[in-house]
Amino acid sequence: MEHKDNLRINLGGGEEKIEGFINIDRVSLPSVDIVADISKGIPLPDNSVIEVRASYILEHIPNTADLMEELYRVCKPNAKLNIKVPYFKSTAAFKDPTHVSFFTERTFEYFDRDFIDAEKLPEYKLKMNFKVTRLSYNYYTRGTRFIPFVSLLRRFLWDIVKSLVVELTVVK
Repeated sequence: MEHKDNLRINLGGGEEKIEGFINIDRVSLPSVDIVADISKGIPLPDNSVIEVRASYILEHIPNTADLMEELYRVCKPNAKLNIKVPYFKSTAAFKDPTHVSFFTERTFEYFDRDFIDAEKLPEYKLKMNFKVTRLSYNYYTRGTRFIPFVSLLRRFLWDIVKSLVVELTVVK
């Protein structure tokens, strides 16, 4: 395990154990290191995390902004968040009755203070600042990304993109 001030956490990992990561889940399983409902907080000290993995978990959280503020609290400056969420134009985003949040390419901009200022959104007094450093798509069909005009298809058709993969960097 890493030093207590350089933690790597895997949120909602369940039975998936990743070497070097602390697995946090609300279900007690042999692979879970910390049992916690992350929608109510993350039981780690401020500025202790250098990397977060959150694969197919954010869509289950009732208040994404609250969780992002909590992640900002526990993360060190320049920490990386690697997030995978169902794409809002994917049937998979809506067919699961436990999904309560939906994500577009632009969703994560709302956690960036520069974006909030540029868009003149004074009501967004979020206590965080993340920069989107990478964004990519997982397509339903292998090779789809090589189809001409796939970005146009993505805008107008459903079930082209299965999920978004987003990397955020913590700015403190």
